[in-house]
Amino acid sequence: MEQFLALLLAYYTCDAAAQTQEPLGGDRLACVETYEEVKAWFAPLDPAPVGTAEYGAERIATYRAFSAWEEENAEIVAELRAEALAAVGE
Repeated sequence: MEQFLALLLAYYTCDAAAQTQEPLGGDRLACVETYEEVKAWFAPLDPAPVGTAEYGAERIATYRAFSAWEEENAEIVAELRAEALAAVGE
């Protein structure tokens, strides 16, 4: 769980930075990788082929699973978001 929370902090930091400034070069790539890693925590282990209807449905289910986790863990999310905002100077 510690690894996941560290990943989420990076995710929320990228989100905060994107709202307040334009990420540059490697930072932008790192944020894209971070977003993908977060999604991977909620995605099927054996995803459907890209471009199929099943893949699209899995992507939606993955997003919904992450959103549900955020709702169920609202206090943790609020703490991580506050820490992320502090890190980017908001």
